[in-house]
Amino acid sequence: MKSFNHWIIDEVEEKFNLTQKETLPALEEWLNNPETVSDNHRQSLLKLRQRLRDYVNGWNEVEMKMMFLSFLIDLADYSTAKYHPFFERSLIAKINNEQIGGVVDMLIAQGKTVPKHPFFCLHEYKPSIPSSKDPTAQTLIAMLVAQYLNNNGKPVYGICVVGRLWYFIVLDKQEYAISLAYDATKDELFDIFKILLHIKTIIETKLI
Repeated sequence: MKSFNHWIIDEVEEKFNLTQKETLPALEEWLNNPETVSDNHRQSLLKLRQRLRDYVNGWNEVEMKMMFLSFLIDLADYSTAKYHPFFERSLIAKINNEQIGGVVDMLIAQGKTVPKHPFFCLHEYKPSIPSSKDPTAQTLIAMLVAQYLNNNGKPVYGICVVGRLWYFIVLDKQEYAISLAYDATKDELFDIFKILLHIKTIIETKLI
C-alpha cells in the first residue's frame, strides 16, 4: 500500500487523471461566503492569533494541533446529530489497482463512532517541512480516497495547513482547485474561521 505521505502532486494528477483549475464554482462558493464572526468568537480568535504569532515558528506538529488547531476547530463546533469530527482516522481504498491509505488529521463525516461518507479532510504540518514532502498532494490524495469511498458524484472539501498558512481545496470529479494562502497570524484568521463555519452549511444543504 502506498501511504498518503509518499505522493507528490505530479503522481496524483497522472495516476488518477486529475486536472488543476485556477478555481471551481464550489471553491468560490466556499471562500466567498456570507458567514459572520460573533463578538465572542472574535475575542477568542484574537487570543488564538496572538498565540500563533508567538509560537508558530517553534511548535512541532503535535503542539500545533494541541495549542491552536484544536481550539479553532472547537470554536467552529462540528458535532451535530448528522455528522461529527473525527481525528487521526484511517482512509483506505483501492483505486485503479493502486492500494492507497493513510491517517488523516481530521475528517468531518457521517457516523457516530466510525466515519462514513467523509465530506471534509484537514491535513496539517509543522512549519518546517522536509523538501521530500508535498503536503498539498497528501491532502489531495486523501480527498481522492474520500471521493472514491463516497461514490456519490459530490465534491470533497479539504484544507492543507502549513504553519501559519492555510490552503483550501475542492475536488470535484476529475478537477481540483486550491485557494491562495490565508495567513492565520493576520486578520485573515477571521476569513479562515468564516470558511470553517461555512463548510457546515455546505454539508447540510449540498452533501448529506
